[in-house]
Amino acid sequence: MILNSRPSHVAVLVHSVQRAAEYLRPFGFKIGPEEIWDGEGTKEIYVEREKANSLLLMEPIKPGAYQRALDKRGPGLHHLAIDVLNLEEDIASLARSGWLLHPTSLKTIAHSRTAYLARPGFPALIEVQEREKLGDEKFFVEHLSLQTEHSAGKLLQAIGLESMVATTSSSTELVLSGQRIMLQDLIA
Repeated sequence: MILNSRPSHVAVLVHSVQRAAEYLRPFGFKIGPEEIWDGEGTKEIYVEREKANSLLLMEPIKPGAYQRALDKRGPGLHHLAIDVLNLEEDIASLARSGWLLHPTSLKTIAHSRTAYLARPGFPALIEVQEREKLGDEKFFVEHLSLQTEHSAGKLLQAIGLESMVATTSSSTELVLSGQRIMLQDLIA
């Protein structure tokens, strides 16, 4: 079980980052600039990036992992990111938790101190990033209700997200600075 972690961001894969950002603009959230990540093949916009955690809107712009994910599953939640102080130690602590190390992690651990966790049936990847320190700023993404089986609660507890993420049998929704946002409305 990861003991020292902090939620970093919630990433949502969308057809258009601009359309998703415009949906959020009337709520008064700070919408960041559009950024192109050529190596990832994405166009991205962070919402409230200076907070302890943020919302990341991602649009595939060329063939690659994100385009394949959009083609396979459609728009929606892509990953939950957490920051940790010691990547190898924290990943090792997850043995027998149910999480599986995604094969991409073999490259990303060495290259960017990032690992990816997956679990069949869980609706998102978990991105684990090593940081020198964990922030203490106010959370922007206060709560996330995931449409998944209640048994996923043990998986969330193992990575330290049980207080922010709850399982539900109904629609996935986000609470962003007190505002309830239905994921389906954001990705429409």
